[in-house]
Order: sequence, then C-alpha cells, then structure tokens
Amino acid sequence: MAINGTITLTRQNTSTNWHTLTDEVTTYLKTNFIDTNKRTFGGESISADGLVKTVTYTFSNQTAKNDWVEDVTIQSMLNSRDTYNVANNIDLERTETES
Repeated sequence: MAINGTITLTRQNTSTNWHTLTDEVTTYLKTNFIDTNKRTFGGESISADGLVKTVTYTFSNQTAKNDWVEDVTIQSMLNSRDTYNVANNIDLERTETES
C-alpha cells in the first residue's frame, strides 16, 4: 500500500524564511528516493497570506518509508529542518494515510 503524506508548516510572519534543502541533499533525495520511485513529490502550495506552506508526498509502500526513516542523510536533513523550524517559531504538522 502507498503512504500519502501532508506536511503543513505555519510561520508567524512572512519575514521568516522557510527552511530550504542544500543542493547536496536535494540531489541525494532525487537519486535515492525520487528516481527509484520510493517517494514522489505531490506538490507544494503557499496560502494567500504567505503564512502556511503545504507539501504533499507519497511513499510507494511501507518498505520505502522504512528506507526513508532509516537513512542517515535523510535523518540529518530532517534534524536540520526541525532545528531551524524550532529556532524560527515555525510549526510543523504531518499526517499520513495508506491507500
């Protein structure tokens, strides 16, 4: 079964930048998850007031999600994102469903 996810990020004001991935992490993610069809990027949207960013994604199956969770490069990226978000008062909410 596929796992569909939504991440909703909320910031206090538009002068706070969203966390961005390094080029190295972007390339790694593409090579190891996107190009191998383990994870697809469903899209990204920003609310009209610029305060809420919504990102959707899909893991092809539970094994692909486990690979994501167990990957040291991905975990380092997630830790960096979470540290940035906490320091900048950006809230993150994630939901996932199987389909």
